[in-house]
Parts: sequence; structure tokens; C-alpha cells
Amino acid sequence: MKKYKSLIWLLGLIVSLSSCEMRDELLGKGGAGENAGTLELDLTSIYNGVTISRAGETVDGGTTTGSFNEEDVNVDNYTLVVTNTETQEEVAKGKVSELKNESGKVVLPLGEGSYAVTAYNYEGENVTVSGRPYFKGEQTFSVKKGIATSVDLPCKLACIEVSVGLTASFEESFKDDYSVIVDNGDGATQIFDKNSLGKKYYFQVPEHQNSLNASIKATSVAGNFIELKVTIQKPADAEGGESYLEGGDSFNIQLTEEGSTDSYISIGITVDLTFTEVGETIEIPVDNIIYEGPDTPGEGGGEEPEASITFEGLPATYTCTNGDSEIAGLQDVHILAPNGIKNLNVTISGEIAGLLGVVSLPETFDICNMDDGLKEKIEGLGLVTEEEYIQLHAGTCTDFTFKLGGLLVLIPGVVASGSSTFNLAVSDGVNTKDGDITVIVNPKEGE
Repeated sequence: MKKYKSLIWLLGLIVSLSSCEMRDELLGKGGAGENAGTLELDLTSIYNGVTISRAGETVDGGTTTGSFNEEDVNVDNYTLVVTNTETQEEVAKGKVSELKNESGKVVLPLGEGSYAVTAYNYEGENVTVSGRPYFKGEQTFSVKKGIATSVDLPCKLACIEVSVGLTASFEESFKDDYSVIVDNGDGATQIFDKNSLGKKYYFQVPEHQNSLNASIKATSVAGNFIELKVTIQKPADAEGGESYLEGGDSFNIQLTEEGSTDSYISIGITVDLTFTEVGETIEIPVDNIIYEGPDTPGEGGGEEPEASITFEGLPATYTCTNGDSEIAGLQDVHILAPNGIKNLNVTISGEIAGLLGVVSLPETFDICNMDDGLKEKIEGLGLVTEEEYIQLHAGTCTDFTFKLGGLLVLIPGVVASGSSTFNLAVSDGVNTKDGDITVIVNPKEGE
């Protein structure tokens, strides 16, 4: 019994010593030596001027802290890195919760010298666009022998927040097949449609740029297709100098119906810009919202411009039977656009629309402007190659064959019966032309 108790005591001592060594490694102990000082760190996460890591109240004009996941709000989940700026050595790294002492504070022993401390909720530095916010804080400081150095480290949005909303007049005047494609001018693109209204997306901050771009497509209730390109400029600073996009800028784009006649209807835009670090919101002046090109075919003259876009294989209707592995007579769509295809908008409706989860596709998307996830799916279905997408995204492709086989052949396998429609709307920046591909699935005999 005595030997047994001694063994338990010895094992406990080994575990204790091992835990201390592991903690020392996390804390960076052992390198401080006789010149040791300490870093006492206070971390917070800031959004709209509110310390959300501590707030229980409503922030963001009605959006509570619950709109963010716990892992993005609670700094205990953040990764903390301390680097010696003279040697570039990482002297401490780990989760904040692991680096806290018994009193719940981050207190790190460090050798005398100059340091940088960084904290972030996830590795979002190189993410172009995401539904997850990227919070980050950075601070430099010096440590002196025998002195405790206190550092406050606020973590704010290190990305650009964008959301899209609609006024009641827009919803009354337009169908729900609209899409808004927003890009930061540096490779980050996101499509907003009826499924993402009110949802916020987070874009990587481009270098030395003062604007976002938006391409808006909508169909009026009367059936008129409208395309509008807009540049949204961040207003100049207080001294009148150019103001670049920065982490923490939050753009809320609102679409509205703006005037109509018997021959056309137009779309209006207002944009609120919130500086989320301090919680200040301004409305972007009208002069900073720059419209490019006509917002609807035929506006002003009553006549639709001469079409420079031609289709082969569109419009088309195909008939098949549930369970068929191929569709008889299926023909690819050949598109010619001498001015370059700027947008190729695909809108899917009918029986197949409710089953798009099978191939993880949205009901509306633009082949010319896709995020990485959608592009991977579209390429996987054989609708576009990487080389073709580069040209389409640049707006320089003048001759494109839309290969239907990989997508349409799925329909008779998942649709028992009924009609499904694929509307293709092509724009060259001036002219727009569209047409429907309809697939009718007949039920199997006896069903």
C-alpha cells in the first residue's frame, strides 16, 4: 500500500512538471533570463465602437453580438503571437485561453527588448471574401528589466464589411431574380441575391484603392431586364485628400425603384458607410456613386439599341423522361459578342430550382463573376474551363460556347416530372440579350 501511494505521488509530480514545461513553452519562458520584464496584456474585440467581447447590449442599430459566432467575439478563442522585432523570433504563441494565468490575465515574462504582439480570431489574412468576419489587433511595445509593461490590444475588423438591402418600392417593382455582384477591384467578388439579403460578407482590403464596384441585374415585373454598373467611392477625408478603403469600413447598399415611365424603369442606389471601429455612420454623397453605361435598354429614346449579341441554340426546348441518362438533341449554346461578354447571368426556375442543393448551385449566378467556391462547382460541371473563365471575368471573351451537357443531363435524374427553365442573359456592357432553355421531364410509364 505504501509503495502504491508513493507511485501515485511520483506520477502526480511528473504530470505537474510536464504541465509546467508545456505551459512554459507556450508562454515563451526560459528565454527571459536575468533581464526579464513582463508583458501584461488586455485584449478586447471592438465593433461599432462597442467592446463586443464584453457587451451584452444591442449594438449595430439592432444587430446584437449574437450576429457573430462566439469564436469570433470571445477573445479567449483568439490566437496570440508575440514576436521579438529585433530578431524576428516568435517568443510566445497560443490561444489566449491557454496563455492566461490563474487570475485570468495574460502575463508573459519577456527579456528586455522590442516586441510586437498580434491577436486574431482566425487565419484570415489571405482570404479574399468570406461570410466570417476577420478580427485582428497589432501593437508594438518595449520591455525593460524588472518592469511590467501594460499593453491594451483592441482587435477590430481587418476586412471590409458589405451588405445589400432592398426598399419596399424595389420589391414591388422588380422580380426576385435580381443579383448584385460586388467586387473590391482586387480579385474579391461576391454575389448577393434573394438568399443573401441582410447577410454580411467580408472582403479583403485592397491596397491604395478608394472604391468598390457593383454590377446590378434585375427584371421588372413588366419583364424588362435591367443592368447597372456602379462605382462606390469612399468620400475624401476631412482635409479633402483621397481616402482609401480600410479594415473596419462597412458598406450597406440599398436598392430602390427610382422613377419609371411606360417604356422603362430605373434603379436607384443609396449607400451608408459605417466606420466600425468608432461606430460612426455617414451616407455616401450622390457624387461618389458613379453610374456606368445605360441602366436599361432603350432609356431616353424608346427604341432598344441594335443588338450586337447573337445566339445559336437559344431559345430551345428539350423533352425527356424521368430516369433518362441523356437528353436527345441537346445542343450547346454558341454566343458571339463582338464587344466582349461582360456578364452571363444564369437564372434557374421551375421544378429543378427546388433541387439545386443536389449540385450546390444558387438559383441565379453570373458565369463572368464567381467566387472561388461557385467557380469550382461550375468548372466541375464542365460549363466553363479555367482559361475561359479568365477571359469571361476580364470581359474580353467574344466567342463562347456554353456547354450544357454536364448540367442539363442531371435534370431527368432528379426531377420526376415537370418543366425546368434556364434563362441566359448576356451583356456586353451596352447591349443585353437573353433567351430560355426549357427542359420538360415526362414521368416514367405507369407512374
